[in-house]
Amino acid sequence: MTPKMPDEHAEFRRRQIIAAAWECFAENGYRETTMRDIAQRMDTSTGVIYRYFDGKDEILESVNQCAQEETAQLLEIVARKESAKKAFAELFRILSEEMTQDERRQNARGAISLWAEAIKRKRYWQICCSQQGAVMNRLGQLAERGIAGDEFRTPIDSNAFAGFTLALLMGLQIQSVLFPEMDTPAYYENVRKIFIENVWRDDGDVS
Repeated sequence: MTPKMPDEHAEFRRRQIIAAAWECFAENGYRETTMRDIAQRMDTSTGVIYRYFDGKDEILESVNQCAQEETAQLLEIVARKESAKKAFAELFRILSEEMTQDERRQNARGAISLWAEAIKRKRYWQICCSQQGAVMNRLGQLAERGIAGDEFRTPIDSNAFAGFTLALLMGLQIQSVLFPEMDTPAYYENVRKIFIENVWRDDGDVS
């Protein structure tokens, strides 16, 4: 009989596989990545991976679940700011300053690869829609705070503002991959200034 591994070890191994798969998806695309590629990235065998996942599709869904959890944690962190304006400014700061350029581009390449899968596959499209819905809901709640606090320069719809913010962030990801010359600290700072100075009322420092 094969000894049963402790739950915490099994979860650690699952996370290792998910991280290796994400790197492979980001570098090569989902369809081009094989189970062998993921195993080689971990310096292990495909047999080890199959102990935890039935196949690449299941890994893909787990990658998306981890991304959803990390996004939820990020939004909870920025939501602790005392105003909606400062929360959105902090969101931009974290995404542009707390990742290296290589990390930012790798994440963007991975995201684009997964978006492409969502276009082709209904099951994964449904998962992505659910994830985007959760993000939109949280951003909308932050926008509602701003509306309640009279923080916006003009009347806005919270759902539309959430969609606008998400579209802006996704657009920046696409730009970082397709137009790497734009992926600079100065560019992100200028985008942040446009977003903060033209949408919100001037209430002083947002840092």
